[in-house]
Amino acid sequence: MTGMTRYYLTRTVVSAAFGCLFAFAASTWWIGALAGTIALAFFVWAPRSGRYSVNPELGATALRRDEYTQVVNAKAARNAFVTTTLSVAALIIYFGTISQGDVPVAAVGVTLAVGLLTYLTSDLWLRRTLG
Repeated sequence: MTGMTRYYLTRTVVSAAFGCLFAFAASTWWIGALAGTIALAFFVWAPRSGRYSVNPELGATALRRDEYTQVVNAKAARNAFVTTTLSVAALIIYFGTISQGDVPVAAVGVTLAVGLLTYLTSDLWLRRTLG
């Protein structure tokens, strides 16, 4: 059995367990099947994504993060943190001095969405320009 075959077999078992967890946790069977399929699709995509270094000789633990991936993740996380911090500061200034009211939950959700979008965009941009 080759190393990547062990990786795919173990990830199939993990995906099936994930799907069963969803199915038994008061969801319908098709939600569990969908969750398991999405998890398996992620595990199939991960070695081809360029986010990890693939070492087939390691078998089930074939994926590793190298220095390049760690640098890209650190820079993207820094950019997202700065964006989220500035967005929260803007909310505090606006609702603390200008509007004088409670911060709506939707505004906090938008702030978190902006931080996530910043992380994903920054990660994609850095992988294309640094690589």
